[in-house]
Amino acid sequence: MAVRRLFEIDDSAALSSFVEMLDSDDEWFVDKSVDAIRRWVGAEHRKLVVQLSIRKEGRLRLLSAEISTRIGTEALPILSTLCMDSESTVRREAWRSRLSIDPGTIPVAIESEDHVVRKTAISHSGDVVFLEKMLHDQHPRVREAALDQMISIGHIPNIVDEMVDDRLRLKLAKLLLPKMLDSGDVTSIASLCLNPTPSLRKVLAEALENTDWLEWSEVIDAAKNSSDNLLLPRLLRSKKGPIADGIRVELLLQAEDSTRVRILEHLHGRNVSKSIMEILPNLCENENPLVAQAATSLLKDSATLESEI
Repeated sequence: MAVRRLFEIDDSAALSSFVEMLDSDDEWFVDKSVDAIRRWVGAEHRKLVVQLSIRKEGRLRLLSAEISTRIGTEALPILSTLCMDSESTVRREAWRSRLSIDPGTIPVAIESEDHVVRKTAISHSGDVVFLEKMLHDQHPRVREAALDQMISIGHIPNIVDEMVDDRLRLKLAKLLLPKMLDSGDVTSIASLCLNPTPSLRKVLAEALENTDWLEWSEVIDAAKNSSDNLLLPRLLRSKKGPIADGIRVELLLQAEDSTRVRILEHLHGRNVSKSIMEILPNLCENENPLVAQAATSLLKDSATLESEI
């Protein structure tokens, strides 16, 4: 009851009594002691922070690392030792506190084998050269942290094609596509079309839907030669006119069966051009039953649309 009352009145003068309870045999009192230290330790309690940093119990060393920032630069020698602690949770918290006090230790932290420490170092950096370098870190979470930090400081690197991480490539593409479209950077847009993931395919399709990309031969060529055979059908889905239909005919005659099926599926419910109608009968006889079924279904769909007009 007395302990609870001290917390209720928020009496920091009782801190010394709580410290004595750290060695209690009753875990409840130890927990309350930790709570009191976390709540009331201030800049004047350097000695206590030091004492906690050399305790046998890992959670108390962790507590020392957590509250050490409250004593400012005087905590650096303490944290330097805790950064080499045997427990990873203590080391990570020590690095977090150390970097918040002294960002000058970023070059040291970035050499850590612990990817969490490297991520923490990145979160304290505003050096875009350094951050772009970390985009090539061996750990994906570090690479993502580097990109997120650059975005947070207003720097978006124009290096989409160099990204080996599909997740980061997608994030960069989302950020850069509006800029590419505004500036007419057709070459960069085309490069994104060469090897997109399904997620990037969706992003590209949404970004290009309301543009006249059919006027960009470089983008058309890239989409035709893309490793993703479903990209071009997806880009064509909302497009009308002779250029779009010409590409559709080319795909229906020469492309892989999965591409043909997707083109035919997208034409359902729409007016089909004469050039496409002329090749549908042959496609209905295709040896691949999926292509034949899709072509037959499109013929029936077109006939139904004409009868309703």
